[in-house]
Order: sequence, then C-alpha cells, then structure tokens
Amino acid sequence: MTPRTSAAAIAVFLSTALLTSCSDDPDPDSRRGIDARAYYEDYESVIEDDGAVNYSAQPTTEAEDASGEPPLPPAPNEDNFFRDHGTSGFVETATDARSTFALDVDTGSYGVARNLLGQGFRVPPAGIRVEEWVNAFEYDDPAPTDADLGLTTETGRAPTLEDGTQLVRVGISAREVSTADRPRVNITLVVDRSGSMDIRERLGLVQSSLALLADRLDPDDTVSVVSFEDQARPLLPPTPVKDTEAILAAIEELEPGGSTNLEAGLRLGYDIARETASSGDPEAVNLVVLASDGVANVGHTGPGSIVETIQEEGADGIHLVTVGYGLGNYNDHLMEQLADLGDGFYAYVDTYAEAEQLFGEDLVTTLTPVAGEARTQVAFDPELVTSYRLVGYDNRAIADEDFTDPGTDAGELGAGHHATALYEVRLAPGVEPGAVIGTAAVRWNQVGTGSTERQQEAVIDLVAADEESAPSYRLELAATVADLAQVLKHAAPYADRTVTLDGILDRARALAEVDVAGADDLVTVVEQAIAVE
Repeated sequence: MTPRTSAAAIAVFLSTALLTSCSDDPDPDSRRGIDARAYYEDYESVIEDDGAVNYSAQPTTEAEDASGEPPLPPAPNEDNFFRDHGTSGFVETATDARSTFALDVDTGSYGVARNLLGQGFRVPPAGIRVEEWVNAFEYDDPAPTDADLGLTTETGRAPTLEDGTQLVRVGISAREVSTADRPRVNITLVVDRSGSMDIRERLGLVQSSLALLADRLDPDDTVSVVSFEDQARPLLPPTPVKDTEAILAAIEELEPGGSTNLEAGLRLGYDIARETASSGDPEAVNLVVLASDGVANVGHTGPGSIVETIQEEGADGIHLVTVGYGLGNYNDHLMEQLADLGDGFYAYVDTYAEAEQLFGEDLVTTLTPVAGEARTQVAFDPELVTSYRLVGYDNRAIADEDFTDPGTDAGELGAGHHATALYEVRLAPGVEPGAVIGTAAVRWNQVGTGSTERQQEAVIDLVAADEESAPSYRLELAATVADLAQVLKHAAPYADRTVTLDGILDRARALAEVDVAGADDLVTVVEQAIAVE
C-alpha cells in the first residue's frame, strides 16, 4: 500500500470507528463517517524508480522525448480539445417564428472555464457553451407539484443594449422527489485510472467522489466500479452501499498507470449495469457514471465508436453521466458528446468542494429521472416581434416539426433539475407592456415510455416588459452570466457590442451586495477574467 492510500485509509477507518462508538445517529452530512476529503488531500502521485511522475497518457516507450526521459505533464492550457459549435444570430420572425431545442442541464463548460481562469489562463472560445454557464447558477424557480416539468418566465430590458431589445428568460423545473420516495439506485462508476489521471485533482478527486457516494447513498443502493487503462476490468461487483468496507477497499485499488481505453471501460460498465438492472429491482434507477479526463488513445478514441451502445442503453433506461477531471490534455468535446448521447449530463469537478456538491448533494438528489426527451419550443407573434435570438444551445437545435414527435432525441431531466433559456427579442413599434408576444412550451415523454399517448406538455405566455421597470435579480443574474460568457467567446454579435468586462464586474458586484446566491463566485470569476484578458 502506498503512503497516499495508507493515510487516506487510516483517516477513513478512524473516523468510522469514532462515529460508531459515539453516536447511533450520525451527522446527515456524513452518514457513515467516511472521511472522503482525505483521499483528495492525501493523494500522492506515483513516483517511478527514476523519480519521474507516471503522468503520460501514452505508454512510456512511445511517450519518451528525444532525451529518453518521460515527458512533463502539459500545462493546464495545453493539449485540451474543444469544439466550437458557432454562435446564433437574430432570426426574422416573419421567416421563422418558432425556436425549438433540446433541454440541457450540463454545466461542464463553466467548470472548465472557472478552473482555467483560476490558474491564470484564458478560456478558449471554442470551449464556451453559453447555456452551460447560465445553467451553472440557480434562479429559485419553483418546482412543479402537479406535473413532471413546470415553466416560469420573465421579461426585462436587455441590460447591454440601448435599442429597446428585451430579454426573455424561460425557466424549466423538474418536480422534486423526496428521499423517502426515491427508488433504489444502481450506480456503475467507470473510472479512468490511466497515467494521465495521476494527479490529486484527477484520481485523488475521483477517489473522494466515490467515497462521497458511499457515504451519502442509501444503504440498499448499490455501487459497482469498473476501472480502465490499457484494458478494462471489474473492480467491484454490484455491492450494497451498506457494505462500506468493500467499497473503501475498491477505492484503495484505484492506482494509476497505462494508456486510456475509454471505449473498453464504457462497454464493460454498460455490461455490468445491464446485468444489474435485469436481475434486480425493476423499479430501480440504473446509471453509469464516467469519471475521466476524456483522453482516449487506445482502441477507438472518439464518441462515434460506441454511439449505438450508449443510445440503446439510454433508451432502455441506463443513462450516462460524464464527470470531467483535470486540465492539460483534457477532452471537453468527448465528455460533452458522450453525456448527450447517453441521455445524461456532463459536469466538471476541479476542487473537493465541487466533488462534494456533485456527488454528495446534486447527484444523490437528482438520480430519479422524471422527464425523458425533454425539449422546448418558443413561438413568437410575428406581428409583435420582428426578430429574436436564442442565447446558446447552438448544438442542441431540433427541427420545429419534430417538437411533437415522441421519438425525438432530446434531453432527460432528473428530480429537481433546472434549466434556463434566454432570448433577445426585438419588438415591433407600439407594443405595449404586458402584451402577449408569444408562448413557451416544454414537451416530454413520461419516463419509461416513448408512446405518443404518454407525452406531456406545459405552456406559458411570454409578455412584453415595461422598459421603466428594473429586471428581477434572477433575470439580471442570468443576463450577467450570459454576457460574461459571450464576451469571452469573442463571437458575433458581441464582437460588435460595447460590453466590457469592467461593466460586467460592476453588475456582478451589485448582485453580490444584495446577497444573490452565486454572485460572490461570479465576481471572482469576472475578476480573474479581467486579469488574463
């Protein structure tokens, strides 16, 4: 056992023993007394005999440079892969009055950017997906109580435009499921333990993430672990969470080394998840969670090689969540695309606090799927709206006529999930405040069926704002985040607008002064962006 794992193991088992001896009612923030943070804080990279860190994503014989020494790890801003999906412009309502897109609750783009900015690096424009920045913040939209999904909307003047353009925010919220009503969960964690993961912010955080699941899930939930490098192998069979020692032992086995056969890892993970689903509780939720830096260099290396398997398993109720770790030789595009294909979501973890939020809170509470193939269609009145622009969702477009098709490949929302969409809207002359300028509809398939009869829909009116009224803090927060993302993306139409980072910082600080949730973090990110631009 390495010094790294010894320290973590001692901390974990001591805390468990102390908890057991002192209380029969453990703190709800640590149900089983597992010191998940220790895996991250005590992580030490494996040191080879020659003193070189085992970091290379390639086998040593291929990765050595001209001097014969293993390469140094890339800087956080080096060798990352992003794909630019473009930036939408204004659409003339007379030509196309409807805007249709798949819902998306991903936040990975914002997490990657926050990490880069925090280390003093610029964010590559191709890595900015504006909707993921907006969805990384909360807007306090109420969860529905009488349907799977609910809609809220508000309109205000566009903060950075002086031509009368208005900003419409459409919020989509999924119903909540209480802890007592949540079905059993089977999670298959597919862990990348290749050489490129040998960093505290990668494999150390992955170990903490698994420990958080072991600590926070219900005793009868099950966890399986598959690890992969050159090959994939089962590390932990489906194991009830109450068998804490077996799960902790699996965490200790996550040692780095080798190349990255990501496809093999996913295929084995799905095999185990499918077998677990077929032999267990038919009402249980089945989820595959990929924890990786997305660097695939053995076997098939792109999302296309496993598309059919991921889509088929998603249709059968086994969904994929991708969680990215680390920077420098990181494949954002692959992680985002895999999650989209698997009807799941893509998140990014760069600190223990983020791991605790995702694995200790968010993932545990949103595991229950409540709406399948969820998509939104906004229809504007051509007589009242001359043109409009959807902010973000550039790779989530759906043909307008497919909105009512239950077979449309869209997005899945879990219990308590929220998504927000922003539109810039140019009104025709003379439109009065309060006039209905269009409608927003969300349509979804009830979970477990794709039949037309089981489709559901919610619709809400969009109204023109009073130019003299200040926007709500929710609309101002969403607008400020969206403006920041678009300024850093350096794409039209923001390339031609007089929106500055200093102005965005003033707006973020104003929100922080009135204690808007998330505004303090936003201030920090804007300050970091100013420092590197």
